[in-house]
Amino acid sequence: MKAMLLLLLLPTSWIEASTTSFLLVKMPVCLLSETAEYPPIVIMDVPMVVAHGADEMHFGLICREYNPPSTVYWVKPYNVNSASIYGISISVEMSPNNQTLRITIDASSAKQPKDWPYSVEEVGDAVEKCVTLMEPEILPNYKKIIVRKPAKSAKAPKKSPAR
Repeated sequence: MKAMLLLLLLPTSWIEASTTSFLLVKMPVCLLSETAEYPPIVIMDVPMVVAHGADEMHFGLICREYNPPSTVYWVKPYNVNSASIYGISISVEMSPNNQTLRITIDASSAKQPKDWPYSVEEVGDAVEKCVTLMEPEILPNYKKIIVRKPAKSAKAPKKSPAR
């Protein structure tokens, strides 16, 4: 009897309280192909199952890697989320009075991959569009402030004075 009671009480220390939910996340997806020279970045609803209680953290899922399943066995699934590939991240802060969300789109460490046709600024625009599309769905009664940290641009070389 004591062993059975121990088996029932022991796992409760490992269990965390959370809510599992289904969410459609807007993602900037670019499907590169050999036939299209300049494929568009498409804002796509990606289904995800989330298991945490803080709703404001759902904005960070926009920049998560997404490997859609392949329908043919000879094609290996690959990441199609432009934000993830470029290295753009999203952080969210709640104000001390719990009335305002500050959503920061950070492209300061983002880099344009080789053979990708879009600039970091264009992908940043797509990420901002995803945030604004998801904004009414996540904590609709809160005021939201969207801040962008631009990509670090390469400094121009100093010109020597003309003689």
